[in-house]
Amino acid sequence: STMTDPTPTTTTCADVLRLTEQMTLFRIDFRIWSGRKQLRAEDLHLGTERPPEDLVSLGSKKVCNPEALRVFHRHKKQLERELLAVGTRFLGGYLVPDRLAADLQTSAATISAEAQVDAEHFLTDYDRHIDAWCAAYPDWSAAIRRAVDPVEQVRRQFRFRVQELRIESSPVVSADTLIDDLEDVGETIFTEVEQLARVLEHSFDVQAQLSRRALGTFRRVLEKLDALSFVDRRIDPVVTAISQWLARLQASGPIAGQPFLDGWALMRLVSDAETMARHGAGLLALDALMPSHDKRPASATAVSPPTIADNHNAAESTCDFDALFEATNAEVAD
Repeated sequence: STMTDPTPTTTTCADVLRLTEQMTLFRIDFRIWSGRKQLRAEDLHLGTERPPEDLVSLGSKKVCNPEALRVFHRHKKQLERELLAVGTRFLGGYLVPDRLAADLQTSAATISAEAQVDAEHFLTDYDRHIDAWCAAYPDWSAAIRRAVDPVEQVRRQFRFRVQELRIESSPVVSADTLIDDLEDVGETIFTEVEQLARVLEHSFDVQAQLSRRALGTFRRVLEKLDALSFVDRRIDPVVTAISQWLARLQASGPIAGQPFLDGWALMRLVSDAETMARHGAGLLALDALMPSHDKRPASATAVSPPTIADNHNAAESTCDFDALFEATNAEVAD
């Protein structure tokens, strides 16, 4: 089908109100003690050898085993993943639809509480962590101990808080940039989906059928786009394409034949932000993303193209593969 360039639109004040009144901004305020102190000149003269890289790097020395602090970064990453699953980055935080904000607020409170409990455990064992680190590097233990802060001072370096905020434009700002910021939200969503969907390409590399495990990524992409479809009109056509494909799949077994090829086209769609934007704007048909015959895995040709009669001339026999896929899609739809 021929695609036409839609009339371009810009974000208006009404659009800003529609978005800000339906969305909550989550800001993660996690402060995690680094376990590092500045490297001093005298630290370099304590041993006969250069300090090991596990102890000294980037102009600082580690006064505690970094492994003991990884748990706090895992909590933060978990929270970021949950917010990004149905939200998008905005102004240093995460914009989330109001209808999902309450559940995310509960989840954020749980993660913050778990991080605080882990911090208390770490602080209780603080001296033991320091002793173990010094024992691992006996030649440098004096430099480590000189840099160690009291446990109460380290306690103040931990904070686990999540803020839920409303966005409003200040009436005293004459050149309001909020409209410009919100115009970029759709592009940000597509970029985040592209990053999420990159793993799908490996599922289609050489396989002639798609494992059902790959459907989990498609469903995560769908969940995110569906939650944010009201933000940008270009999102809904992508949501429709994925949801219709998932609905056509059999309940069990590998995905092969035409459903595999349709999935390939969807993989190419969601793995590129610009491609999603063009499809959503009506500038790119999904059929155009179908794999060309010479790029398909050998057994993916299980979908047989229409037979060309022997009495056709040479010009007629050079078929457009897009046309063949369109014909096959029409048969599936019937």
